[in-house]
Amino acid sequence: MRGIGMALVAAVVLAGCRPAPDAALRIGDEAPGFSLPSVGGGEVALADYAGVQPVLLFFHMAVG
Repeated sequence: MRGIGMALVAAVVLAGCRPAPDAALRIGDEAPGFSLPSVGGGEVALADYAGVQPVLLFFHMAVG
């Protein structure tokens, strides 16, 4: 459940973000560290999942 909440929050927060052209990630690049507020309070960081293979981040643009 925690991973789903993190993915949903990440989708909302990052949906409109665009990196600078020189900061764009390419396939195979390591994801930069980040943290976001969790649905249940507190904060969730990508580092919380260190050692868990694989980690999937799903960004979904909802309509409405």
